[in-house]
Amino acid sequence: MRIKRLHRYIFSEVFSPFLGSVVFFAFVFLLFQMLRLAEELIVNNAPFGLIMKLLWTLIVNFLPLGMPLAFLLGVLFAFARLSGDSEVVAMKAGGMSLTSISKPVFAIAVLVSLVSLLLNLNWAPWSEVAMRTTLLKIENRKFTSAINEGTFSSGFFNLIIFTERVNHRTGNMEKVFIYDERDEKHPLTVVAKTGEMIRVQSSEDDLGGVVLQLQDGSIHQSDILNNAYSLANFVTYQIFFDIQDAKGQFGYRAKMLKIGDLQNKRNQPNITDAERRELDTDYWRRLTVAMAPLLFVFLGMGFGTVRTRGNRASVLLVAFITMAIYWQVQVSAIWLGNSGTLPPWLAMQIPNFLVGLVGIFMFKRATW
Repeated sequence: MRIKRLHRYIFSEVFSPFLGSVVFFAFVFLLFQMLRLAEELIVNNAPFGLIMKLLWTLIVNFLPLGMPLAFLLGVLFAFARLSGDSEVVAMKAGGMSLTSISKPVFAIAVLVSLVSLLLNLNWAPWSEVAMRTTLLKIENRKFTSAINEGTFSSGFFNLIIFTERVNHRTGNMEKVFIYDERDEKHPLTVVAKTGEMIRVQSSEDDLGGVVLQLQDGSIHQSDILNNAYSLANFVTYQIFFDIQDAKGQFGYRAKMLKIGDLQNKRNQPNITDAERRELDTDYWRRLTVAMAPLLFVFLGMGFGTVRTRGNRASVLLVAFITMAIYWQVQVSAIWLGNSGTLPPWLAMQIPNFLVGLVGIFMFKRATW
């Protein structure tokens, strides 16, 4: 009964800082990402729904990397405090070995590994595609920003447009001139006193199109083949522009494929050896990253008990140095796998092998 109570106590001591670290790192990550994207979101007048979808995809995309770091930090914080308050010494004096103390930590590690595995296999690839698609949809809303008052602008749906005044927020324009040569044989010139750009869409997620509604103007059209010219006056004239969907406008990479799609693509007979190596490397990357928390138990308990002794600055330093080295080694391992220098399954074991080697060494040093 006493051992079970101590296990629950250790579980809560590790789990609480782990959750806090996940929230903290997610907040910092989102803060930096939103600061980077703030100008684009404001200029393109991104709707609330797309912004929330972008935030959600960023969080899901971050979690496969953030959860192992948060877990390592949680273990380091917990055992630095337990060691600093001599609670680890008291547990050992009471007959508990470090192996017994580690059981609730391994329970959390298994939970984190399972969640990380699910994220890496399907949710992270989905979020990568959804994030890029959402960003493209936001970028495709910048039709008004392509028009500058007092100048001839050519970035508006392949038209040349001039307006004396334009309100980018409302889409209203005054004294509009449009030259349309999309049909080279019948170029069109439209002159109007006022104009307004109106969004046409079924939902915020749908790109839809744009209606350019012009008032009180005239249409001048030339027929080059027949050497003819026509003029028509109008009270209201509407031009519809379809905004192409963002799907397929970016190249798909291995990390953007769900596990089923990745395996199907790998089994296609027409892919090259380089493509197959890239797919195999990404497959093993997902598995090894998910298994990392199990090895972080040894590393976190070893460093937390032996080196940090309750020093929070040391805890943070150890965590960030470990993760920086881990991900740098992983980048090198990915290159080794993609280039064919090593088999992908072997190359992707290198980061976990180094973490396990150092972790077990520190864990043994903490055992007495």
